[in-house]
Amino acid sequence: MAFQAFQESIRVKQSVQGSASELAVRMADVISRAFRGHHRLFVFGNGGSAADAQHLAAEFVNRFHRERPPLPALALTVDTSVLTSIGNDYGFDDVFRKQLQALGQPGDVALGISTSGRSVNVVHALRWARENGLHTIGWAGADSSDMDVYCDLIFHVPSAVTARIQETHITVAHIVCGLVEEILFNEAPAS
Repeated sequence: MAFQAFQESIRVKQSVQGSASELAVRMADVISRAFRGHHRLFVFGNGGSAADAQHLAAEFVNRFHRERPPLPALALTVDTSVLTSIGNDYGFDDVFRKQLQALGQPGDVALGISTSGRSVNVVHALRWARENGLHTIGWAGADSSDMDVYCDLIFHVPSAVTARIQETHITVAHIVCGLVEEILFNEAPAS
């Protein structure tokens, strides 16, 4: 089983290598332009996608391949008081949208992650972001999704297996981080 899981993970990544490479460059360009313009990146998702959101934000705020100034990225998944307050008073469907309403400005980037592409709270946040002048990026699974219509850039992983989708999302996250560092700090990414 372990060998098969490795093989399937490799197969999924190889299947998106060309399209994901092109899309990663476009995502990195949008994020880099936002950072250069003193805007922020907001990342959000549920469950494993919440963990991926936090991972991505940490790479930007701290460092990825090289020492450099911190970059303004926030995971909207980390403040339990805000999440539970909004969830209790308005419903879980609005936990990310309300945070974007409080913090987001035109020119910022909203990156929503949902393996199904149908997480209502992610879709609501992306819709609000699109309607209010934020750049919108989505990461989803194989099928076209509810997120698609609200995303300037959407990355679909051609798998129905949540683990394979998440593994590919985090691979793309690392590639995007490396590209952003290269764009902003004019150095080739470390191998």
